[in-house]
Amino acid sequence: MSFGAVSLTTAILIAVDSGAELEHLEIAYLFPTALIAVLYGSNFAFLTSCASAITAAYFLLPPRFSLHIANPLHIVELGFFVVVALIARKIVSLLMHDAPRQLLDATRQDREAAKRHGNSASRTIAEQQADST
Repeated sequence: MSFGAVSLTTAILIAVDSGAELEHLEIAYLFPTALIAVLYGSNFAFLTSCASAITAAYFLLPPRFSLHIANPLHIVELGFFVVVALIARKIVSLLMHDAPRQLLDATRQDREAAKRHGNSASRTIAEQQADST
């Protein structure tokens, strides 16, 4: 799925780039990285961001169809893209996968503590938040 999302994004960017001389098209690779982070978690999003960087270097940055990047500014730009993609994938992963899991763990711990104290009738804040989501 990661490579399919990168391939689709690359096809769209090549079509856009051939019609107009736009710069900084590699930013569009943040979309498949975020999508994969939402659907499959941060490990697959990491693979997607790496594949996006290699694909952007090969297809979008001059000289085209080579992994050699002639302009040092483009190297810095690609490095910045990778850092932003890694930060984005971690944020999305935390919001979509890790935070709900932590909330459920907190709820479970609150229930166990309430059972130990014999106070199972009162609901904890974590349980109320879990029910509302």
